[in-house]
Amino acid sequence: MNTPATVPETNIKYMLICNTADGLVAQLNGVVVQLQLARRLGLKPIVYLHRRSNMFGGPNPYFDPENGPNVWEYHYEPIGPSMDELQRLIRAGQVYTLSTASDLVRLFRWEPHSWFMNPYDYYRSVENRADGEYPAEWWDAQREKAREFLRDGTIRFKPIILEQVRQFAERNFSEETLGLQLRGSDKFDFGVGPNLSRKVEPEEYFPHIDRYLAEHPNCTRIFVATDQRQWLKTLEQAYPGKIISFSEWSLSDTDENSFNEVGAKAARGVEVIVDLLLLSHCNYVLKCHAAVGEMAVTINADLDFLDLNYARQPFEAKSRLLRPFLTAGIRAVSAVWRSLAESGSGMSQVVSFNGDDVVVEPARPRSLNVKIKAAEKASRPPLISGRFASAALASGLSFLAARCYTYARRC
Repeated sequence: MNTPATVPETNIKYMLICNTADGLVAQLNGVVVQLQLARRLGLKPIVYLHRRSNMFGGPNPYFDPENGPNVWEYHYEPIGPSMDELQRLIRAGQVYTLSTASDLVRLFRWEPHSWFMNPYDYYRSVENRADGEYPAEWWDAQREKAREFLRDGTIRFKPIILEQVRQFAERNFSEETLGLQLRGSDKFDFGVGPNLSRKVEPEEYFPHIDRYLAEHPNCTRIFVATDQRQWLKTLEQAYPGKIISFSEWSLSDTDENSFNEVGAKAARGVEVIVDLLLLSHCNYVLKCHAAVGEMAVTINADLDFLDLNYARQPFEAKSRLLRPFLTAGIRAVSAVWRSLAESGSGMSQVVSFNGDDVVVEPARPRSLNVKIKAAEKASRPPLISGRFASAALASGLSFLAARCYTYARRC
C-alpha cells in the first residue's frame, strides 16, 4: 500500500511581511497586497510590523513598546509563527521578504491584481477610476479582493476590539443609525487627483443628512467617524442630541494628522479600528474618499452608502493627446516589472531579524531599514542591481502616468 508523500518542513518557504505604509488602514492595505503576493508565489505569510516598518525604515506611527513589538497584533490576531519559531526558520534559510520600498510601491500602485483602496497610478492612467461617475463594479471587485482574507480567517480582529464595538453600539445606536465619515487634517493629493483628494466639509453633508432623517424617522442617532475635532463640534451644533462618536485620541484640531503625535499611539490605532467597525454596523453611510469609510463598506458588503467625493466633482479630467501611447507603455512596463519581481528579483532571503532591523541577502548582507525619519526617501541602490531596476521602473511609470490627464475646473 502506497502512502502519500509528505513535504518536509524544510521545503516550505515563508514571506515575512515587515513593511507597509503609515496610516492604520493603509497599513492593512499594505499587508493585504503582500498576502496576495505570498499566495501567488506559494509562500506562507508571517506578519510582523516592527518599530521601523513604515516603508523600509521609517517609524511606524502606531508603535508603542508598552503594547508589544508587533503593531499588527495590537489590532489583529497573529499571522504566522512566534518570534522564536521565526528565528529558527530564518536560520534554516526559509524566509524571504520584499527587497525594496519600490517593490512594495509596485504592489500598491502598479499591480492590477492587487487590492486597490485608491484609484491611483495604474487605475488613474490606464483606466481612470477616479474621475466621473462612481465606478461601482470596479470598487466591488477591489473590495472582494480584501474580503477573501476576512472570510477565510486569515485576517481576524482582536476579540477585545470586537467587544468594544459591540458594547458601544448596544449602548448608543438607535433602531436606525446613520453613519458619517469625514476626512480632514492632512488629506492631500497622493495620486488620486483633485476630485478625490478634495476635503468634503460638514456643510456639504447637511442636505444628505437632512434627506435621510426625513425619510427614516426611526433614525435618532448619527455616528460620526472623523479625524477633525472642529468638524465633530460643527455636526453636534447642527444636529443636537443626535451625534455620537467614539474617538478622542485620534482627533486633530489642525491640518496635522494626530498619528504623528508622541503619546497614546496604540490607543489612536484602536480608535481607528473601532470607528471603521462601528461604521460598518450603521444602516447607511455618507462618506468621502478615505480609508476608514472605504474599509467599512469593504467589511459589510450589504452596507448602502454615498461617496460625496464622487457625488460632486469640481474638476473635469481631460485625456491628453498622447495618453493612448502612454497607457500602452504603462501596461507593458507593469507587466515586465511583474514578471521580473515575481520570478525572484523582487524578493530577498532574510538573514537576520532582531525585532527592529531586517537584514537580507546572505552573500552581501544589507539592512532593509534605509530610512530614518518618516519624511525621508529611501537612498538610491547600487547602479547595477535589481534594486536599482525596481526604483527606475517605479520612477518611469510615475513619469508616464503623470502625463495622461490634465484638469480644468468646471464652471
